[in-house]
Amino acid sequence: MVDRVLVAVDDSPLGRDALAYALEVFPDATVVAAHVAFLEYDMLPSDTEEVFEAGLDELDDVGDETARSVFDGIRRVADGRTVAVSFLTGDPEDRLVEYATSGEFDQVVLGTHGRDGVSRLLIGSVAEGVVRRTEIPTTLVK
Repeated sequence: MVDRVLVAVDDSPLGRDALAYALEVFPDATVVAAHVAFLEYDMLPSDTEEVFEAGLDELDDVGDETARSVFDGIRRVADGRTVAVSFLTGDPEDRLVEYATSGEFDQVVLGTHGRDGVSRLLIGSVAEGVVRRTEIPTTLVK
């Protein structure tokens, strides 16, 4: 049984699709939407950790303009359903892997562009990195 689902969200339709999928497929689970703000490493304190986890009603004063746009998207997709939100900073792949493997999640859901070949090699894939680096069942939404 899946009790707690981590969904990686960004300011893209794929992130919102991943959240919609998780809410539909795991209606009885606690869904945690995690947004990772990528900051240059020289701008980060060495001990950067999770900034907060909150409900949708507590998001108004958190993050930058992009984060607020992500949170607005989460609100639209959630459409009144309960979603916890985590705001993380750092490298998206590393932070999602750390958070996913914290022992709190039974399932991970991520959106993916489905790139292959040279474009994936050049651009990389956060979703692929999370899948390869965790043992948690992971669903990719495309």
